[in-house]
Amino acid sequence: MTTTHFQEELLVEIKNQGADFIHFVDISHLSGEQNKGYPTAILFGIALSKTYLRKVAGTPDYVEQMKSSKTIENDEFYLTEMKTDGIANRIEEFLVENKFEAYSQSENNIIKTGYFNKEHRKTPLPHKTIAMHAGIGWIGKHNLLVTPKYGSAISMCSVLTNAPLKSKREEPMDSRCGDCTICRKVCKTGAIKGNLWEYGIAREKIIDVFSCTTCFQCVVQCPWTQKYFNNN
Repeated sequence: MTTTHFQEELLVEIKNQGADFIHFVDISHLSGEQNKGYPTAILFGIALSKTYLRKVAGTPDYVEQMKSSKTIENDEFYLTEMKTDGIANRIEEFLVENKFEAYSQSENNIIKTGYFNKEHRKTPLPHKTIAMHAGIGWIGKHNLLVTPKYGSAISMCSVLTNAPLKSKREEPMDSRCGDCTICRKVCKTGAIKGNLWEYGIAREKIIDVFSCTTCFQCVVQCPWTQKYFNNN
């Protein structure tokens, strides 16, 4: 099987599992700590439904309600995160079955393999970093990826591999947040600092991850996300 045919087969496999977008990204320029020695990342994601986003946007304490009622496992975002993680694990299996090396960056796998720093709540290669090198968005003032098409209303995962895939690398987009501070205003804990992201900036200047309660309001109130779910 040629490289082109294999990549097409892989693309169909990921699409059939429900991904809304897929990118093959060149990460060979990153440090060994980040890319684990793999030259390519397969990045994919699923967009959250507009109905769900409207519901969360209209219910500021939505996440708190889900937690207090112990129904968070029925939440669409939670279920979508589980789905993208599952897809990543299956892609890893698919690549290994085809005699290539691969590493799924699903939550369970990065924790199991010690790739996630629990003390600092970070991993050397976040999906959003790969997404920036794919050229699909920028980092917002809430420290999340923002895309022109979906805003921040996506769940992403990635797989690192040495499979001979045709990949590309884009320069990270400049922030398009401008003077907007909506995410900072809706953040009840003050975790969001309101600073524009720029390449190399310390995460602590953007957000205090230890104060974040994952209320999701910074996502649904973002004008880019609202443009997505209000666009019929």
